Amino acid sequence: MLNIYKINFVLILFVACNTSSSLDDDPLPIYDSESNIIEDHELNSVISNEGPLTLLALGDSYTIGEGVNEDERWPNQFVKVAYENGIDFLTPKIIAMTGWKTYDLINGIESSNFEKKYDYVSLLIGVNNQYNSRSINEFENDLNKLLIKINNLKKKDGSVLIISIPDWGSSPFGEGLDRNEISNDINLFNNSLKKFANINNLKYVDVTEISRRAINEPNLITDDNLHPSGMMYLEWAKKIFNNWID
Repeated sequence: MLNIYKINFVLILFVACNTSSSLDDDPLPIYDSESNIIEDHELNSVISNEGPLTLLALGDSYTIGEGVNEDERWPNQFVKVAYENGIDFLTPKIIAMTGWKTYDLINGIESSNFEKKYDYVSLLIGVNNQYNSRSINEFENDLNKLLIKINNLKKKDGSVLIISIPDWGSSPFGEGLDRNEISNDINLFNNSLKKFANINNLKYVDVTEISRRAINEPNLITDDNLHPSGMMYLEWAKKIFNNWID
């Protein structure tokens, strides 16, 4: 039964994205909302503080918004929430793909070009490490590698946000599975994320508790019975804004 469960999960969680047919395909495509690119050495150029703010969102299916429209992704809704609160952002740049683990994201960043440094950088990664039974030590080592890359992409200290891993076991897909075991595993990875954020003086936002409401609120999940709906992403966006933007 465990093998059947894993096969079904892979089909839904990772194959659902029509741009990536398997978990470990290489190379993997990257969503990039900015059409202009420059070489990496230009990142050290002087950036003007005038004009709208910029957001770089790094992650996996929860950042690319598997199963929802582009304007329902949490980074895009975050920009709308910010605008409603008098803060103007450009369209977010997203580097994320359904199925990505931490090392996939590292490769994704390395294969990308960037036209600027960013006012704000978010990181939401780890659910695929957890599902594939990757070790916590590997996860933590990859987080340190990701931070080096993030530090080269941010404009200033205090602008990086770590977002907790949602609990996919609370989705309808988790029915019949050991939800307590899944929840405990997610907690272990999130404890590592909190520790990572604290050690490096990074902000941390918990969206896991919102995701766990899906067990009783099916409208928080999209049609694939697994990923968050635009409604859940809006709740994330509001909480992220209130906890991140000073």
